[in-house]
Amino acid sequence: MKNAENRIGRRRRRKRRRRRRRRRGRRRRNQQSLHLPEEIIEEILSILPVKSLLRFRCVSKTWWSLIGSKRFIKAHHQNSIKNPSSPHQRLITLGECSLQSLLSEAPISRYSLEITTLLAPLQIWGCCNGLFCVLSERPERVYLWNPSTRTSKKLPEISSPGHVRNYGFGWVESSDEYKVFVLLVDYDYYRGIDNWVGKVYSSKTKSWKTIELSGYLRVSWGRGVFAGGKLYWKNHQDKEIIFLDLKNEVFGRIELPCDQDMYGIVDVLGGFLCVLCFNDQITGIRGIRVWVMKESWEKVVTLSHLLELLQPPMVKCLNGDILVYCGSFVLVYDCRDNVFCKLNIISHCVYVESLVSPEDL
Repeated sequence: MKNAENRIGRRRRRKRRRRRRRRRGRRRRNQQSLHLPEEIIEEILSILPVKSLLRFRCVSKTWWSLIGSKRFIKAHHQNSIKNPSSPHQRLITLGECSLQSLLSEAPISRYSLEITTLLAPLQIWGCCNGLFCVLSERPERVYLWNPSTRTSKKLPEISSPGHVRNYGFGWVESSDEYKVFVLLVDYDYYRGIDNWVGKVYSSKTKSWKTIELSGYLRVSWGRGVFAGGKLYWKNHQDKEIIFLDLKNEVFGRIELPCDQDMYGIVDVLGGFLCVLCFNDQITGIRGIRVWVMKESWEKVVTLSHLLELLQPPMVKCLNGDILVYCGSFVLVYDCRDNVFCKLNIISHCVYVESLVSPEDL
């Protein structure tokens, strides 16, 4: 009886061992069949949204190192810009949403945004490569902020006194360097004089320095638009555009493409400097002509509606349409049918998300 029980026990143990070996064999075969070359894995990851990549860093140490490498971050951002089917273009409002999701279905007015207070106390100074330069009002501090990765970095305080009059944020491609420009004005009402100081922060030196303002005129207040390594402001007095070359940190000027009797607003469209020329009523021609600077000025479209309400910024959509701003609301302009469609959102800025971390700058 005991020998029979022992034989039965041995058979059961052999069966369990065979089942375990079969399961291990199936797992090994599955792992082998699912194995992909590293370059294929990297190519697949480089087209995914930032939110997914932040989760996938926990898959392995290899993926953590890959997703955080400068080479991958650059490749991912380039794919986000070039691929028209990618959902990486996003809209900063009281919350965030994918611009593609807003434009992919109709009616657009049915979409609502996730409400957040991220930008409530902040003033946007500029956006580049998915990074924002923002000014916190209470207390007054300048930050670099990536809304996609939820990371930020506080910049050193500006030592010069005065009120901020002009500002801008951009990137120097040749040196992979981010720069912030601030023009400070210190008024002395008793003596009747004012002191103008230009400051530039560099992500390489991690400090502010004073730059020469020769050639810089008192242009319109506010943010300079960034395109092609330069910051641009409209000079209303001389009907020209003043720019700051961020690489050399020197100022220059270019003429407007429209007539002197017309009012122009500087903006960026499709990554290029553009100007919105509002026709003067004296000419009898109504419309907003949009000019883009490539090799030279080129007229790309004429908007003929809501002249008194349209304002920058303008954004070129994935399907070729143009986002224009009307008061505090956003409209989609269909260039083919010459019609507008309203988005029921209050927008601040459109950007392409990236993995660039302010903490590494």
